[in-house]
Amino acid sequence: MKEKLNLLRRGVALALISIVGLNTSAQNRLAPDVQEWPVGEVVLVSGETLQGPITYYRTEDVVNVQQADGTLRALSPVSVNYFKVQESPDAYTRYFVTYDWNLDKAYSDFRKPTFFERMNKGPITLITRETYLHRDVSTRRLMRRDGSLNSYHNSDVPNYVQQVVPVYYIHFPDGEIRNLRNIRKDLNKIFGKKAGEVNKYVKKHRLSYDKLHGLIAIINYYNTLQ
Repeated sequence: MKEKLNLLRRGVALALISIVGLNTSAQNRLAPDVQEWPVGEVVLVSGETLQGPITYYRTEDVVNVQQADGTLRALSPVSVNYFKVQESPDAYTRYFVTYDWNLDKAYSDFRKPTFFERMNKGPITLITRETYLHRDVSTRRLMRRDGSLNSYHNSDVPNYVQQVVPVYYIHFPDGEIRNLRNIRKDLNKIFGKKAGEVNKYVKKHRLSYDKLHGLIAIINYYNTLQ
């Protein structure tokens, strides 16, 4: 039983940073909603540029930059134009840009400066944020040696896991940000008269709306038609 409990604890620890989607990485997560990178650069609205390791607190929408003297500078989207991060100097660069967002409140005139990860560039831009799902795991079901199931509750095991789920949006040239609730359906509405041509491209190249690299390729192709 002790061995089984240890396995459960390890499984829950891993699940706490389980990732759903292709644009996120568990390796640099301090918590489900906190990420850090050893290489980073922040460009402020003022034009000032800061460089150093970066920690991004997604729920609070705050980015910390460790400066050369070791001090930390905490910044909110209102003062940041964009920031970019890398796992190493020669690694892939990820861009997080500040956009004015209505917080998904339809017909609202209020816009709040908010960090989004930018996945491409063009007339329409794929951007993303994250949401976090809790799943109760307080009751465990273990297989007995005879093959039957045994359910039990153990207070030493955390009673939930938190999963990271990317939420995709389209940013338009006029500043509108539209949530892709049903990715394929909503994009085809955006593509309008070009939807047929885009879907031929999707079929020809065997792309998927459910995979991030395919989604980016689809949107980039639509942008070439503009």
